[in-house]
Amino acid sequence: MAGRPSDTEILEAVEAHAGRRGVAGRLTDPGAAALTWTILLDFRIVRSLETRGERPMREPGSRDDIANRPTYTVLDSHPVPPPDDPEQARSRLLVREGSLDEERCADCDGGTNKCGPCRGRGVLDCPRFVDCPVCEAGPDACWECEGTGRPRSRKPPRPRAGTNAADRARPRAGTSAADRAARVRCARCRIDDVACPKCRGRRQLDCPDCRKSGQVECTACSGTKRVTHPECRGTGRFTVWTEGWIRHTPHRARERRPGRADLRRATGNTGDWHENVLRRTTDKLPDDLDESDEALIAPHLTPRKNEVARRATLRRLPLAQVRVHADPHRDYFAFPSRTGIEVVSRPTSERVRYFAAVATVSVVLVTLAAVLAVALLR
Repeated sequence: MAGRPSDTEILEAVEAHAGRRGVAGRLTDPGAAALTWTILLDFRIVRSLETRGERPMREPGSRDDIANRPTYTVLDSHPVPPPDDPEQARSRLLVREGSLDEERCADCDGGTNKCGPCRGRGVLDCPRFVDCPVCEAGPDACWECEGTGRPRSRKPPRPRAGTNAADRARPRAGTSAADRAARVRCARCRIDDVACPKCRGRRQLDCPDCRKSGQVECTACSGTKRVTHPECRGTGRFTVWTEGWIRHTPHRARERRPGRADLRRATGNTGDWHENVLRRTTDKLPDDLDESDEALIAPHLTPRKNEVARRATLRRLPLAQVRVHADPHRDYFAFPSRTGIEVVSRPTSERVRYFAAVATVSVVLVTLAAVLAVALLR
């Protein structure tokens, strides 16, 4: 791969890095270090897939914007350029030539219909009177005539046997002076201080909505007797046409071999990745691509049905792992960067497993000591 440093350049860069850590010795000497190469890989492909279709359309009113759309004769053969960027989702609406027309709405008269709730009268029936909310249109409307207009004398009921003197002395409800002072002259029997103060013995009041007229304005049509037809939105006509649509939808796929997790930030930020971009189905993969990488990527390059555009991006970064015999507990990793060769070091996998085992044993011992301490305290 172009831009890959030589083994000698890698060893010299690792030697300078290890020297700053206090590791002495020339790594280019035979047996001083072991070097292995790995290719980090990041492959992404995005395709633009095209779909076409037709559907009958019917919209209320006159649609001048529809007349300004491009037209077609045969949708399958209508030329539409593919998107410049396959990542872009795009939809194009067309009108089949000769299909645009207007038709009259058959379910209304000029966009309106006779109001249903009021049957075209503009008003609704309303009761002229409503029950009094104070006496609830009951006998308490008047103590003498009960709202009938025929007075009769009401006598307090005789006390039941066994009632005490206090109960017999308590005045009956409605007969005290305070109760009678709250009453007014009855409008029916003409007797003072016996009628409900709200309805004056009539049991009912004039309806506040219609003011005793028996009719109120229809809320559906606001008194106009006609309502707007919702289907045609009051226009009285429809615009009809055959609509063709062509959509370009991006479809994405990816393959990665990013390497060790603790190296991804360093390689991603500073690595000088070698990039190849393939835009046509006839474009070939680089000749220096490993057979395993080619087997991984090649299936993604097979043309798909309805594919009109693509962009495949292949990024590769050579990564050298160097094991320095004078520093057996660390691995050194070197890769080309924009300024030269970048070197980073990490503990060896054996060292990581060792410390993990030590930490696990320590936790177990602390737990056992805690359990024993609790048992002894009990």
